Amino acid sequence: MNEYLREFSPANEYDVQRLPFAKRLEELSPGECIWPINSGGPYLFCAAKTTGKYCPHHKARLIQKRSVHLHE
Repeated sequence: MNEYLREFSPANEYDVQRLPFAKRLEELSPGECIWPINSGGPYLFCAAKTTGKYCPHHKARLIQKRSVHLHE
């Protein structure tokens, strides 16, 4: 596994706004974003509606993070 896939991205303002709607992993339904928005105890996930694994905001962050690591 690549190192950048194991790193936890720090929360940003969007994650703070999603916190009241966050769910634990076992509570997520299909079509909800699986991006972790805290650092544990227990982990909470975004749970915004999506057609893939991540909502548009978190998908953009993932692509940006990958791009940064590819150029290092």
